[in-house]
Amino acid sequence: MILVTGGTGLVGGHLLYRFRESELTINAIYRTKASIDKTRRIFDSYEDGAASLVDNINWIQADILDLPSLENAMEGVKQVYHCAAALDADSFEQLKKVNVTGTQHLIDLSIARKVEKFCYVSSIATLGNPLGDQSINEEDFFNPDAKNTDYAISKYGGEMEAWRASQEGLPVIIVNPGVILGEGCYDTGSGQLFSKTANNQPFYVSGSSGFVDVRDVVSIMQQLMESSIKNERFILIAENQLFKDLLDLISTSLNSKKPYFKLRKWMLYTVYALLKIPSWLGIVKGLSIAQIETFTSRTIYSNDKVTEALSYEFKDLKQTIERVALNYQKQKN
Repeated sequence: MILVTGGTGLVGGHLLYRFRESELTINAIYRTKASIDKTRRIFDSYEDGAASLVDNINWIQADILDLPSLENAMEGVKQVYHCAAALDADSFEQLKKVNVTGTQHLIDLSIARKVEKFCYVSSIATLGNPLGDQSINEEDFFNPDAKNTDYAISKYGGEMEAWRASQEGLPVIIVNPGVILGEGCYDTGSGQLFSKTANNQPFYVSGSSGFVDVRDVVSIMQQLMESSIKNERFILIAENQLFKDLLDLISTSLNSKKPYFKLRKWMLYTVYALLKIPSWLGIVKGLSIAQIETFTSRTIYSNDKVTEALSYEFKDLKQTIERVALNYQKQKN
């Protein structure tokens, strides 16, 4: 039996599609029945009529912050894919609750129930920056003294729970995906890259990051969990791209205007200063210095470890964008 958390999210939804006809019982937790419709849309993105296969999943109403409901979902489970996470929240404490405390609950139950293997979906945000112009790899560890976003700090806390589990005898796999692109919800997370570009938003920033197809992410997760590999982490990125170049590719696929107004670093710091007091008062969500550094830094990530371990070939990023853009247009029409 397999448990998938975050089954109504981007990674969890696509992972469930891979398990759609599994002979194993697949448990997926949800908080509201309405949220399962997001998973149906993900299934439909593969083929018309696939949404009905969502009913092959054993859906259990639970919350990773509610231990009694989680204990019920964990009954008889042999493998856990922990995809649930908070990407954005009103406060750091809320991020910490979901990404650290929720992970701790799952880890503790997995150890107690003698789960055979545990997959934790982390992020490239938990990686440190190397000296000079070297690319970032799995040996570049989180620097708590650097300018880190609240999200990065919370995901690092969750990752530390996974490493702690490995020391207590639970075999773990940790994946550190870049910015994940895929069919799903277009009003949150990376999906907004498509919805905002479709609306001809004019702005772009000077930084870069690593990007990856969600289908690659879930394929690699499954392969790693079914392999003898354990207690390792893997960076999952297909390509490193400037944000401007990525937005241009999305614009071309959506037949929308390419962004033309560069938000320079000093402009972002001006926005930060102007929003400081309103954000303190809870009127608007502010911009952090760590976010400004992320938006303006040109960071390169290496995927050598996973490509060598699995002989894996990532999907072409341009083709991924074209496929997701087509799905976005289909949903909006």
